[in-house]
Amino acid sequence: MSAGATLLKLQQIDLELARNKSELSNMPELKELASKRKTYVKLKAEMTKLYAQRKDLDIELDDLNTTEIQTNNAIEAAKKRHVDGSDYREVQDLENELATLAKRLDKIEHTRKDVVVAHKEALDREVRAQAIIAKFEEGVKADTKAARAKAADLQAQIDAATKERTALAATLPADVLTDYERLLKQFRGLAVETIQGNIPTVCHTALQASSMSDLNHDGSEITHCPYCHRLLVLPSKEA
Repeated sequence: MSAGATLLKLQQIDLELARNKSELSNMPELKELASKRKTYVKLKAEMTKLYAQRKDLDIELDDLNTTEIQTNNAIEAAKKRHVDGSDYREVQDLENELATLAKRLDKIEHTRKDVVVAHKEALDREVRAQAIIAKFEEGVKADTKAARAKAADLQAQIDAATKERTALAATLPADVLTDYERLLKQFRGLAVETIQGNIPTVCHTALQASSMSDLNHDGSEITHCPYCHRLLVLPSKEA
């Protein structure tokens, strides 16, 4: 392969590398995953909140049950307590105590009904949230797997192209390679052009007859466009 053909091939590889590197660093899948991870964090936070609400209701039910047991024990103890039936005040105090304890039991039962309903609703919300999170996790795992596969494929292409580029660059004269690298940065990837008739393929500025004569008499395969100053590969010298 001639130096001119090598330059054109090198530019083709560099353009491919630039595209693949840009695609890899700007993969929409990665941005979507980042967005989904934020959503996932919010879902987990909401799940934690629902769990805490349900645990509070668990504790409230336990407290009600404990209070109910204590109240029933107090009722049994009051009933067993010896009372002088002839002592009106003592009998009245016992009746009042039992009435108070009975009201407490009624209040416990009434409160428990409300708490049981709230507890069931909290459990239902928690179960629904768990199902949503589980489905979301499956989707994220699948998306992550697909994104990694795509990234790995792009990276493999980049690695192969980089290896080929290194091998090609090593065959060019040092001054030509240095010139190419400089122009590559200056012209953002389009450092080399060919010519069709008297029109360069990149800058498209028609060369005057005198310029064409100079190029033809120079005899070099690789020169510079007299207008845009890119490297110009003359077709008569391409391999």
